[in-house]
Amino acid sequence: MDALTLLAVIQDLTRALTGASVRGVQPAGAHGLWIEFTTPAGEESLLVSAGDEFPRLSRAAGRPARAATLSALAQVARRVLPGASLQAVTHHGLDRVVSLEFGYPLPAGEAGCLLIAELFGRHPNLILVDRMTGQILEAARHDPAANGRSIEPEQPYRAPLASARPDPRLLGTVEAIGAVLAPPLAAGLSPGVALRQSLAGLTDAWAKEVVARAPAPHGAPELARALLDLIHEIETGPWTPHLLLDGAGRPVAASPVRLRHVPEAQQQPCPSLGEMLKRLASHLTRQQDVTRHQTMLRQLLRRLEVRLRSRRAKLAAESLEFGRADLSRRMGEVLMAHQDAVPRGATEVTLQDYAAGPGSTITIPLDPALSPAANAERFFKAARRGRRGTIRVEARLAETEAELGKVHAWAERVADASSLETLETIQKEIEVARRLLAPQDRAMLAVRSAPGRGRSKQAPADHRPPRKPGRPGRTGETGLEPRRFVSSDGLPILVGRNTRGNDYLTQHLAKSQDLWLHVQGHPGSHVVVRVPSRSNGVPRRTLIQAAQLAAYYSQARDHGKVAVDYTLRKYVRKPRKAKPGLVTISQEKTVIVTPDKTLVQKLAARDG
Repeated sequence: MDALTLLAVIQDLTRALTGASVRGVQPAGAHGLWIEFTTPAGEESLLVSAGDEFPRLSRAAGRPARAATLSALAQVARRVLPGASLQAVTHHGLDRVVSLEFGYPLPAGEAGCLLIAELFGRHPNLILVDRMTGQILEAARHDPAANGRSIEPEQPYRAPLASARPDPRLLGTVEAIGAVLAPPLAAGLSPGVALRQSLAGLTDAWAKEVVARAPAPHGAPELARALLDLIHEIETGPWTPHLLLDGAGRPVAASPVRLRHVPEAQQQPCPSLGEMLKRLASHLTRQQDVTRHQTMLRQLLRRLEVRLRSRRAKLAAESLEFGRADLSRRMGEVLMAHQDAVPRGATEVTLQDYAAGPGSTITIPLDPALSPAANAERFFKAARRGRRGTIRVEARLAETEAELGKVHAWAERVADASSLETLETIQKEIEVARRLLAPQDRAMLAVRSAPGRGRSKQAPADHRPPRKPGRPGRTGETGLEPRRFVSSDGLPILVGRNTRGNDYLTQHLAKSQDLWLHVQGHPGSHVVVRVPSRSNGVPRRTLIQAAQLAAYYSQARDHGKVAVDYTLRKYVRKPRKAKPGLVTISQEKTVIVTPDKTLVQKLAARDG
């Protein structure tokens, strides 16, 4: 969502929801909240989403699907927001940062909280802040920000750096804005580039719109007046929301007003701002699913191609070897014809080869322990074996070439696919060709086919070699028993010792409400935090300690910062016929930790 569209949405929220009382809070995906309000006109709702596909604020959004678990942000928001009223919605400059200020009825005084939506960058965020102390209560993401800000509970909230370009609303007059635009225009920049590079909040599309609305000669005063008029129209309404379409008629952006520089055929009117954003979000989410599915199939097909090319090279080498069958037969025939000319105990002999022409000879390697006839029989046997092998290898080569052609055809279709339906059709065709697929390939396809596949991730199996038979594990003959620790909060933490131990821990020891962790993108141990029934979840200190154990007992141990995924055990699934230790997960969150040997040793003192 760009800054000017966000400006219209904020004006809409301010008019409809200021003074409204929060009735309830629901999670909206992993990084969003859906807030229900009670207003004098009836019930209202607000979606605040920091999702990767399309971060946004949207009034009157539909109720999200019921979540199986609550994110940490949703848990805290449910505790502090109901009963509070929305007192103000603040747009910070023309950056994509919005604060929703909630207060409690008297006599609470200044008590309240801020819900800050940072809707920019690769990892947008929602941050709940105590209004009196300025400390973070919880956030949708705890990833370190690019400028080194700490986004952790109980830390003071620090706003992101503001744009260095001036806000045209603060400049406020044609003269002030014209003074900013005059130097770049005098330097030869086009009007659109001068607008975009000199003022905050203007994307390429909005800069083009200002130019389209400004009268000739598109000097600084004309551009400044057109920009102020456009901002006034967006701030005050009435809005005429439109989706902007690409050449194929697909939504790619949104605008709260009809744009003059975009052809009518590429603008689709919508009944409201909320409906416009809902349609765009739906399309972008679907396109994200298409991209993810394409990426998965491309990776799979690349693996298949590499495997088939390797097989073809080996078969070609075998074909060359079996191609010596005719030479072996000739050597055997020459030996049989000149048995009397072969010295006893010779390791090789050179004999006349009449079949090759007058005066031709052939040098034949011999086994000195065998007679000439026995050596000849050895060559005849090699020739028979070579002829049989040649037939087999040629058939396998033809089969491999056909399979390579099929993989290349699938790859071309995947590259051209623009819908999930097409990609799912291709996937079904690949699944039918089971001879091409290794177990890990079938596991990857099973993840995509499973319910909730859009949010599932694959935890790599621990590929360390199993213990040799007869070599006992540290706690028993099988090595299935996990390492045992106790967190600083007194909760048991179990760590798998190897692939089979990971299976035993996850599939047999862990209970559905236990917390399950695994390092992201590297082989390593499964880690389980025992969660007592009727508890309020896992304390953050225990979560961090368990994540550090997962990072330490993984192949990412020597990395500086390690991402660790965590979810409830009930969202961990083992695909059918998957290798030991290979699972898929959903409803996961991620925490970044540093493997700490000192902490591991400290907790290991309690290892049973």
